[in-house]
Amino acid sequence: MATDKRKLTKRQKEIILYVVLAIIVIAFAIWYYYKYYYVVESINTPIILEVEDNTSGDSETVDVDGILQVHMIDCGQADSFLFEQNGEYGLIDCGTRSTGKDVVKYLQDEGVKELQFVVGTHPHDDHMGGMYDVLNTFACNIVYMPDIEDGLVTTNWYMQLMQKISKDKIKLVNPKVDDEFHLGEAIFKVVGQLTPEEAGSNINNYSTVIKVSFGTMDLLMTGDAETRVETKMLETNEDELQCEILKLGHHGSNTSTSDSFLKAVDPDYGLISCEVGNKYQHPSTETVKKLKKFKIKIYRTDETGSVVLTISNDDVTFDKKAGDYKDGITVANSVIKTGGLSWN
Repeated sequence: MATDKRKLTKRQKEIILYVVLAIIVIAFAIWYYYKYYYVVESINTPIILEVEDNTSGDSETVDVDGILQVHMIDCGQADSFLFEQNGEYGLIDCGTRSTGKDVVKYLQDEGVKELQFVVGTHPHDDHMGGMYDVLNTFACNIVYMPDIEDGLVTTNWYMQLMQKISKDKIKLVNPKVDDEFHLGEAIFKVVGQLTPEEAGSNINNYSTVIKVSFGTMDLLMTGDAETRVETKMLETNEDELQCEILKLGHHGSNTSTSDSFLKAVDPDYGLISCEVGNKYQHPSTETVKKLKKFKIKIYRTDETGSVVLTISNDDVTFDKKAGDYKDGITVANSVIKTGGLSWN
């Protein structure tokens, strides 16, 4: 019996070819969407976690044992603060792209293996530029950074950072006022956070302002928050602002630390992170005059390098001497005279 061998017609071959090509195109489209479009979308879609809400009233002061150490890391014209409590570590801001490696080395020298959290107060290079290096070196449980208006920040370093957070599946939270998180017995409470509509196009005003409480002692971390943020906090949250220690906003610039804000905070100590001879001439003459007027002791990286605060239940000590009430120009010129610096 002859075998029935049916040959495919030309039309049938064409149909099969079209089907195969369609499958290839669909597969490529799915791959492309996942690799590019999905990743970019996920950059602006953080995994929002539930955080403690303290809207019912002020936090009760609780006596604590042990200490909270705060390291104001000398990282040039930038901010980076390491917090350590009971063997746990957290970081607020990470230096610049060029000094991120210095922050990493500082953390390594302190024995840091893992970070419970990293806060990026706002997406400027001098606060978040070094975050990629930090996250690339240390395990991190969660990243906090403000909700930014779409399309406002498009710098390569920021997009690469956000892609890393998404790729590594690091939990990302946009803070809101009254959110709280903890590091051992230290409480970190958000007391200032403008919405994108309130902040507008000034990225400094996206700064997350955090009150750090340990026992009866409080430290206010302000990022680069300018007077618009300060005014909002005075209108809505003034009772939360009093602190023994103030990290001055915007490296001591005159765009921050208004008289009314300084009176409300009423600090005993001020922290300024800035570089000797910085082109912005921080801290400003106006700001240091205010600090002197209110008899606030200053600790500043341009004069002493990194500063370590040791906070107990009801006291704070510093590993460096208090600085001078000199503006950035005066400090830089005094260094120039000794041959240690030249203006760029």
